[in-house]
Amino acid sequence: MGERLALLALLLVALGLLWVAVAAGARYRRWRRVDRMRTPELSQGKTTVLFFTGEHCSVCHHRQKPALAVVSGSHNGDLRVVELDAAKEPALVRRFGVLSLPSTVVLAADGTVGAVNYGFAPSDQINAQVASVG
Repeated sequence: MGERLALLALLLVALGLLWVAVAAGARYRRWRRVDRMRTPELSQGKTTVLFFTGEHCSVCHHRQKPALAVVSGSHNGDLRVVELDAAKEPALVRRFGVLSLPSTVVLAADGTVGAVNYGFAPSDQINAQVASVG
């Protein structure tokens, strides 16, 4: 009986590890697809940060929004920050693989995706991402 329980436990651990590997692979493939995406209609010729938020997202309103205000203020009008309600923009949510709020997408002036942050991203991280896209 003890051997069967040990074998069952080992099988459950193996299935759990397989599930984690499959989930991580899917997330990586989605990120690579987004990484190669170009969206010139969203950037409008200017470096842009898309900020996916929600009405009841406290992290969005109390942490991410102030961090984006700092980033926007440090670029003297050369940066667009576009706030998008995820519930009202399902096509863009699917397009960028947004699964959690807040999420931010940094776009170069030509619409090339420079970085995607799923979850809260501090202002210094977004500033570095904005600087890397030009």
